[in-house]
Amino acid sequence: MVLLGIMLSVSAFAQNFNSAYFADGYKYRHRLNPAFASTRGYFGLPGIGGTSVYVQSDLGVSTLLYPYGDGLTTFMNASVSADEFLGKLKKNNYIGADLSTNIISVGAWGKKGFTSVELNLKASAYANLPYDLFDFMKNAGARQSYDISNLGVRTNAYMELAIGHSHNITEHLNIGAKVKLLVGLANARAQIDNMNLVMNEDRWAVTADGSLYASVPGLEIPTRAESGAEITGSQSPDDLDFNNIGFDTDNLLSDLSSSLGFGAAIDLGAEYRFGGILEGLNVSAAILDLGFISWGSGIRASTGENGWEFDGFDNVSFEEGSDQTIGNQFESMGDELLNMMNFHKDGSGKGNTEMLSCTLNLGAEYEMPFYRKMSVGFLYSSRIAGPYSKNEGRFSLNLTPAKWFGLSASYGISNLGSSLGGIINFDLPGFGLFVGTDYAFWNVTPPIDGLGIGVPYNKLRLNLNFGLTFNISRYRTLGDWR
Repeated sequence: MVLLGIMLSVSAFAQNFNSAYFADGYKYRHRLNPAFASTRGYFGLPGIGGTSVYVQSDLGVSTLLYPYGDGLTTFMNASVSADEFLGKLKKNNYIGADLSTNIISVGAWGKKGFTSVELNLKASAYANLPYDLFDFMKNAGARQSYDISNLGVRTNAYMELAIGHSHNITEHLNIGAKVKLLVGLANARAQIDNMNLVMNEDRWAVTADGSLYASVPGLEIPTRAESGAEITGSQSPDDLDFNNIGFDTDNLLSDLSSSLGFGAAIDLGAEYRFGGILEGLNVSAAILDLGFISWGSGIRASTGENGWEFDGFDNVSFEEGSDQTIGNQFESMGDELLNMMNFHKDGSGKGNTEMLSCTLNLGAEYEMPFYRKMSVGFLYSSRIAGPYSKNEGRFSLNLTPAKWFGLSASYGISNLGSSLGGIINFDLPGFGLFVGTDYAFWNVTPPIDGLGIGVPYNKLRLNLNFGLTFNISRYRTLGDWR
């Protein structure tokens, strides 16, 4: 639940760039399907080589923030109608963030295919927030009991060394594979499978079935006995004390060596380009990030068999004159949520193995017979990650009027809603440049206190992909398609 508090306090800031799937000049198409090859050999440098940032949710900023005076306030303000707020929610509400940045990358053509080597940093954070959690926060007391089940938070950060090769097998068939060696930097997961709150006089009686695991270098979550915190009511000395979380910087290096994770993954892909009367039809399939990371020592905790008591959100006040910024309001809610949880430390030093969130891509493209440099495409993409899974279908219109320039516009429909996307790509003999998004937006909030900028208003979805590479070969493709 540490991550949940962090995500709420910042108001929610290894997703793939699906709008670029059919963009021939996009240097990193092999990340979407290892059977694809870059049209030129290239190398990318740290920072500028390629960065992708995603924030996505089926919640809207307009669901969480409301006009109040000359600014904005959260849904917890008494001026916001409970019916208006809760009417915008689903049974389960998803918030996710992904970051991927290139440290170094090289792509080179050989006699029999295209080979890529890259080192990337990837990080992700996801939360699943059930309807009854918000109902309890906003409407506590209106009901005698609440079922807050399937509440979960998951975060991951790791380095990835990827070596891939794509190859032309026949006149029409390309195949590709990529091997990835992984070094896990940080991992945390908290899952509440079942939680029930029942009013007991003036306090809430809580029973739950949940677990927590954290392998983060330097992270210290003491028990109440270790921190010297007061133990009252149903609390026990072994309860984790989230109010005294800290980081041990003095022993960071030794902690890093014991908590690091190591793993491996593979990408597999194929592309088939039809000939004859079906010339211009291209189909492709890929499965990405099929692998695991085994983590080192970490903190383990569970809710145990005994229940506990919770006072409720009585200390969260966001009325006029409370002098709280939006950031402070979410931080206060995060603190109260942490206080609602009661994890008993089960021990530390034990490792944990987790599968990566893998992705399945299925694509079909048709080149216009009257103008082969224009095509339409459809991509089905399924990210398999348990309660944080995402399924999307995306239609694309692609135009490559010259070898050095291309653009693509797309429309996607997923379980998080619909979105417009696109990419503009330059692929010149000396350098390559691309910029694009899967989530274009127009309406933004006024600058938010503590953040300094506005954010998308209708849907909490933000995405930016950009990169500059240096090209080191002539224009080439797998097979003689042109």
